[in-house]
Amino acid sequence: MADEAERVLPLFPLEQVVLFPGMSLPLRIFEERYKVMIGACQVTDQLFGVVLIRTGREVGDPAEPEHVGCTARMVRVDRIPDGQIHILTVGEQRFRLIGSARVMPEGYLVGDVQLLGDPPATVDASLMAAVGQQFTRYQQAVLGMTGRGDPVRAMELPKDPARLSYRIASTLFVDPQERQKLLELDDAAARLRAELALLEREMPKTIGPFSLN
Repeated sequence: MADEAERVLPLFPLEQVVLFPGMSLPLRIFEERYKVMIGACQVTDQLFGVVLIRTGREVGDPAEPEHVGCTARMVRVDRIPDGQIHILTVGEQRFRLIGSARVMPEGYLVGDVQLLGDPPATVDASLMAAVGQQFTRYQQAVLGMTGRGDPVRAMELPKDPARLSYRIASTLFVDPQERQKLLELDDAAARLRAELALLEREMPKTIGPFSLN
């Protein structure tokens, strides 16, 4: 795997969200420590890290994050009259924390991170086909349950294995810790195999009389 660089990255820990490359993530910022963090990011490279919380909470004392997260690039920042900040971000690149995160004087976390590149992936065509078919069935079942729009067609899925794996990971209605495990996988083929197993497991839930989880 090609590891591109090491850098210091401000961190935004979340309890239920695992960010993946290519995924949009809107955030509402109301704590002063994160307003300071966002202000600092605006005058640098518009980039911070989103990490799932391992222990702790989003609000209050600094939480302990997982060691693999995803960089988030700010593409829109709206300052609301009541003092809140609404931002829209897009996930860009996985990273791994080097050591432990540390608390800045302003109260938010930063960490030394290693940015993780996506090497060219060669994935067996039969695996790509099986994942695509199962994911399309899953999407159709979910959309049928919620009444949101037309079913997703297989031709609309990414052809690149890594992009396909991130699309599926960001869409699955599974526990955040299961999404975290997908994010931590360095190999697109391994991620797709894990997702195929999850899709096969979740399908009965989408067609049964109960909710997805």
